[in-house]
Amino acid sequence: MNAARWTRAAVAALLASTGLANADAQEIVLRFNRWVPATHHFQTRIMGVWAERVAAATKGRVKVEFTAASLGAPSRQFDLALTGVADLTAGNQAYTPERFVVSRIAELPFLGDNAEALSVAQWRVQEKYLYKADEYRGTKLLTVFNNGPSEIFTTKKPINSVADLKGMKLRTSLGTGTEIASALDIVQVSGPITDAYEMLSRGIADGTTLAPDSIRSFQLDKSLQYQTRVPGGLYNSAFFLVMNEAKWKSLPPDIQQQIMSVSGETFAREAGRVWDDQDRIANEQFAHSGMKTITLSDSALKDLKTRLAGIEETWIKQAEAKGVDGRAALAMFRREVTANLPR
Repeated sequence: MNAARWTRAAVAALLASTGLANADAQEIVLRFNRWVPATHHFQTRIMGVWAERVAAATKGRVKVEFTAASLGAPSRQFDLALTGVADLTAGNQAYTPERFVVSRIAELPFLGDNAEALSVAQWRVQEKYLYKADEYRGTKLLTVFNNGPSEIFTTKKPINSVADLKGMKLRTSLGTGTEIASALDIVQVSGPITDAYEMLSRGIADGTTLAPDSIRSFQLDKSLQYQTRVPGGLYNSAFFLVMNEAKWKSLPPDIQQQIMSVSGETFAREAGRVWDDQDRIANEQFAHSGMKTITLSDSALKDLKTRLAGIEETWIKQAEAKGVDGRAALAMFRREVTANLPR
């Protein structure tokens, strides 16, 4: 090759290399569907903070951009990511209990009442056991996490025993919440949490089962007089964070690794910690406003556990039907909760 031809080849190679480098350095924008108000802590203290950590971990190569308004109802969050309407979504598994059957382990009664420990346990059990059920197929699961446990809140009647609940009209969550209502002869009042204020204020429901933070966030405490705490947690709400699978596979391997460095267990622990703090804030507000707080006695708790034991056994059978050792997974979940309680 003569000098002129060599020079032209070298320049061409240099230009190609530079173009490739510029393409690699180009900012990657991931669209995240935001379905909660911009001021809600789910956005400001959890998802928004995660987006900042993604930007830092990728040295600015990835920007998570939240939608101004939701592209779909809360129950459609997983499908929005699955179909590529959004690159990223986060949602409550209880909104679609028919999809997340095995993953419902994190919602079972009496697993614990610390969201941080529950969240870490959920992620570790997901990695060891639950992945076999492949309930997040079509997406890349970035993390799973829990909020604090649901408690019993009522408008007029204090709850001191299981017998006090019989025949009461309560707004409960789908999935495990529905099973609990059935086992305790509660009349379940259905409807999204956005309708709960009207249900309670108009007497359509006598109360609700929710985590303290949710009561405060939706201003339901204005209609509630009593809070009954269940040691060990009545049940929990489990959440997911997923990315469209095709979008995930399109990302360079180093970007994938950097995103996961701030996701997985790291994210689960931080999200749970935030929710514990939000419950603390809510309970302080309830005490200040004069809401009466009751903690179930040992005998009442024993009765409640007996009445709800079938829920756990049903889940174990469902897990086994999906090829998951439910009993082993549940045993591990409880060990991990105990091991990860804040010291």
